[in-house]
Amino acid sequence: MKIIGIESTAHTFGAGMTHNDKVISNVVDMHIPKEGGIHPRKAAEHHAKIAGKIIKEALVKKPDYVAYACCPGLGPCLKIGAVIAKHLAIKFNIPIIPVNHAEAHIDIGIKTTGAKDPLIVYISGGNTQIIANRRGWKIFGETLDIAIGNAIDKLARHLKMAHPGGPKLENLARNGTFIKMPYTVKGMDLSYSGILTHAKNVLKTHSKKDVAYSFQEHIFSMLVEVSERAVAHTGKKEILLVGGVAQNLRLCEMFKIMCNERGIKLKVVPPEFAGDNGAMIAYSGYLKAKQGFTIPIKKVNYFQRMRVDQNLQEMFKV
Repeated sequence: MKIIGIESTAHTFGAGMTHNDKVISNVVDMHIPKEGGIHPRKAAEHHAKIAGKIIKEALVKKPDYVAYACCPGLGPCLKIGAVIAKHLAIKFNIPIIPVNHAEAHIDIGIKTTGAKDPLIVYISGGNTQIIANRRGWKIFGETLDIAIGNAIDKLARHLKMAHPGGPKLENLARNGTFIKMPYTVKGMDLSYSGILTHAKNVLKTHSKKDVAYSFQEHIFSMLVEVSERAVAHTGKKEILLVGGVAQNLRLCEMFKIMCNERGIKLKVVPPEFAGDNGAMIAYSGYLKAKQGFTIPIKKVNYFQRMRVDQNLQEMFKV
């Protein structure tokens, strides 16, 4: 069973293939704005421009199915993926499988780390959620405003760092010292907008490296705290970090300390599958194909705000 997966939910366009449960190709290209954040229309124009080249490189075998990320994400970007899925389905005369982008991050994380039944910490530019399987995915905690990756990117842009700013902010933070900042945790939920505003303001009186260090320490501590509370509540014996922010070494270090103290395992998705990519869409599509879940071409659609705990089959009415 060979599946081509199309990822186009935000700044990255990706295409990847799986042969059964094995990844055989994974090609990505990121839209990098000249200034500011991601503009949906500009990102979509980037995807449309480079899609042919990326897909050609990823298509190492004739596919039996095409899977595409139908949700959640930026509308113009999602539309590009849906159109491409239709095109490939017609070209190869193959069925279409819609995939929830968030679920694909979880699926590839479990596959690549060998996690059995973990508490999932999904952390990316647009998402911060604490998830576990309770007869389907259930969200136990999440950000009440902006996602952790978005908060990091906003501070990095304020510091005039080029996109993507996360790795640059992480590097700057290595030599900083601690400044007390707001810390907002509510049960298993958290908030990042207040500390982001505070960090921007204290740049008037403190060095960039001290602000970067303190900002990271606070936002990561908040995430570790709510994750530990969720572990205690669910009784899980593993934590799995997925999403682009899982590449941050300091964050992984803090989670490792907490997991060691609790006697549980920490699993982290490999860097090549942490950010948005087509292989994770293909692999999630493979799991759905085994269940017989496909949609007719006339029902191809996309949903900007769908959550991981919503039923995809119900959304497509199949």
